[in-house]
Amino acid sequence: QDWEHAECAFHRAQKYGRQVIVEKYIQGSDFRILVVNYKFVAAALRTPATITGDGRHTIRELIDIANKDPRRGNGHDNILTEIHADDVCLELLKKKGYTLESVLPQGESLALKPTANLSTGGTATDVTDDVHPQNRSTCERIARNIGLGVSGIDVMARNLSQPLRETGGAVLEVNAAPGFRMHLEPTHGQPRNVAKPVVDMLFPNKSNGRIPIIVI
Repeated sequence: QDWEHAECAFHRAQKYGRQVIVEKYIQGSDFRILVVNYKFVAAALRTPATITGDGRHTIRELIDIANKDPRRGNGHDNILTEIHADDVCLELLKKKGYTLESVLPQGESLALKPTANLSTGGTATDVTDDVHPQNRSTCERIARNIGLGVSGIDVMARNLSQPLRETGGAVLEVNAAPGFRMHLEPTHGQPRNVAKPVVDMLFPNKSNGRIPIIVI
């Protein structure tokens, strides 16, 4: 949002590579759209790892309470991932005037990560039925242009019920190996059997999938 932030981000990025890409900052919510065999299949709203204060527990304790959810595990072992107070989390807290020992006021929600990835403790809400037809066709065209049979398209927008060009939304990236758990078992909303269209793509017309053996 300002030059100081840009400099900080630049030096962080240089730890991973000599070349740095600067992109326009897009505001909105974080959505993932899944396209299989060039057809729209599902969409999810992703929310960063978040805790809500009760006026009694510290932020550290609220994180521990959140991690006791049986749905949370290490990495991709479970439906959700444990929340870790890493350097990025601590920096977010510092900007908001908090530490891990701060007591969050009753009812105040606090995002602990700058991104909504499930792998960093985020949650997902199914929004498949809310996606505007124009946004569906846009994502299908993107997948076809790239040539990916299975693609996870990350979109930043106020909502998906309106065309992206009307809301100022944008496609951030296209993932070649998207995770399915946000669709199969979303934190909120209707589960979507996104594995079926993948199997149907691999074995079209009810073929048995037999691989002919030529020689042993």
